[in-house]
Amino acid sequence: AGQLERLAEVMIYHSFAALKAWDAAGVDVPQVGVNFAGSELSNPKLLEKIKWELDRFELSPNRLAVEVLETVVAGAPDDMITLNINALGKLGCRIDLDDFGTGHASIASIRRFSVSRIKIDRSFVMKADRDPEQQRMISAILTMAERLQLETLAEGVETVGEHVLLAQLGCDHVQGFGIGRPMPFEQTLDWIDRHTTKLEDVPRIMNNRSL
Repeated sequence: AGQLERLAEVMIYHSFAALKAWDAAGVDVPQVGVNFAGSELSNPKLLEKIKWELDRFELSPNRLAVEVLETVVAGAPDDMITLNINALGKLGCRIDLDDFGTGHASIASIRRFSVSRIKIDRSFVMKADRDPEQQRMISAILTMAERLQLETLAEGVETVGEHVLLAQLGCDHVQGFGIGRPMPFEQTLDWIDRHTTKLEDVPRIMNNRSL
């Protein structure tokens, strides 16, 4: 438990330091997501620690997305975990439900924790462009999210086909090796520049094709 707590502190520090560096470079990175384990969420001092780090880096709470596993939300009674998640949400942090579809979180629990976004588990995304059953499952999740006014993010996108399908189905965001692989901070500025250029070129290509 002590090592997990220390790891969380290191992740928060480097995530906030990266945000400040991106801000200084004029790069628009709205927020970072940090995964919190159940043991960390049960820490009575968690809220104060997050507040202290935000003040230290002069960042607003909405720059942090608190990623919580669906299994943690589904099994959390009204205890310190619940208090911490709700307190972080009230502070202004985004609450993301991670690995959605692998646990048994009810709609009631999603509302109880003021979840802003669900992250669809990789198991639903894998080869979805070739599997009608997978497509129906994703479509059902996206429909539910839309009705609940939740944003959506698909995890583990690795191929162009998966990316295109998710865009067609209306998924708000994607992440995975098909978008960008884990990299040292020093490489992020160059990657962001190249990725931004690629996105800006898309409408230009489409316009050229329509001529």
